[in-house]
Amino acid sequence: MQDLRSINPIRLKQIYKLLLCLMVASLMACNTNSRKEKAIDTFKGSYQDNVKGIVSLRTFDHYTRRLKDGYGFYVAPNLVVTNLSFVQGAYKAKASPMDLEDFSSVQGYVAYDVDLDLVLLKVTRRNLNYLSLKDATFKADSVYQLYRNNRKLYFNEDALGTGIVSDTITYKPYDGEFKPGNPVFAKSHRLAGMVQETDDSKRVLEAKWINQLIEQKSSSPESIYELRNKSNKVYISHTKVKGFRIITNMGNIELALSDQTPVYRDNFIKLVSDHFYDSLLVHRVIKDFLVQTGAADSKYAKKDDVVGWQGPGYTLKMNIVPELFHKRGMIAASKLPEDRNRHNRSDGSQFYIVAGRRFSDAELDDLEAEKGIKYTTAQRKSYTTVGGAPYLDGDYTVFGWVTKGMDVVDKMAGVKTYAIDRPVNEIRIKTIEIIRK
Repeated sequence: MQDLRSINPIRLKQIYKLLLCLMVASLMACNTNSRKEKAIDTFKGSYQDNVKGIVSLRTFDHYTRRLKDGYGFYVAPNLVVTNLSFVQGAYKAKASPMDLEDFSSVQGYVAYDVDLDLVLLKVTRRNLNYLSLKDATFKADSVYQLYRNNRKLYFNEDALGTGIVSDTITYKPYDGEFKPGNPVFAKSHRLAGMVQETDDSKRVLEAKWINQLIEQKSSSPESIYELRNKSNKVYISHTKVKGFRIITNMGNIELALSDQTPVYRDNFIKLVSDHFYDSLLVHRVIKDFLVQTGAADSKYAKKDDVVGWQGPGYTLKMNIVPELFHKRGMIAASKLPEDRNRHNRSDGSQFYIVAGRRFSDAELDDLEAEKGIKYTTAQRKSYTTVGGAPYLDGDYTVFGWVTKGMDVVDKMAGVKTYAIDRPVNEIRIKTIEIIRK
């Protein structure tokens, strides 16, 4: 090899320039190849691959009666995401490969987000064909959704609206037939998002928010029944509420609530706003005594079911106000028997309306001696002229009164009943409306 020092300086300079040019050209070629490699989409997907990650979900009440059918999809081997609103109110759930009757248990939930309407469920059946969140895209304006019919796989394609972006949510409006809880995919077969349904519209939520939910997951699942009261809704102020209208299949009853029992008042506003009472039975009636409703287990009860044991999942501290007593037309909170209610608390949702009867002074004297109480002059006048249920005073929280519709209450109280005072012919609350001031 020739010694560089023996080469002519001019010649050496030319060699250096040539080497420098070769190095620059080589670097440019490498960068170009690198850019080309990055531009190549290596994601490989298909309809058949995607359908393996989708599940049918089915919810049940505590009697194992079927409530709702919906969809979700695997985002990890044993984690399924779906809409929180779909499972709220259910006692348990099961999952099956999409549109097939092969259900296995859902163990519970490990994360949820009220604002995003998302819940992450832990399931017993592991699935390695979960949908990839890291490969998801939200750029597609046209997406498809999969479904099965007679075990054959089909897809529907549709367009999405312009994306709406904020710090807390990213979604695209959608007005079509896609099913809530079901994922949608871009033409490249990448996951695009999940369909959600609000009160009056649909949307496709960007998949990245599911990733955020996974980061918050707990190590052990909790019962999905605990999700029934999860909410961050802002409820109407009691100062704007004049009263309530209970709409039933036997007529309407209007009522007002007392400001002397504010916890009960505000709790009732919340339950009515959440439509908790919709479709519940008036499950207990006794002539000349009361009509009772608000039991969560009455919504899907069959004819021979024993109901009246479930409320909203919480109880309320008793609040006895002497001025609020059990005269005819008053509303009070029921409670479980002492053997199942050692803290003597009121049920969170069940209430009764006093139909009552008139009592004589002698009967009131006997009750005073028996209960160790003293009825006021106003109470005696009410019980002897209007009527009521004086033997309940001091034992239950009275928190409101009927303002219109006592004829409907009397009609309900007088219907034919069978076991545990349940009406033979169903009396059902359609809904309860808030009457604003």
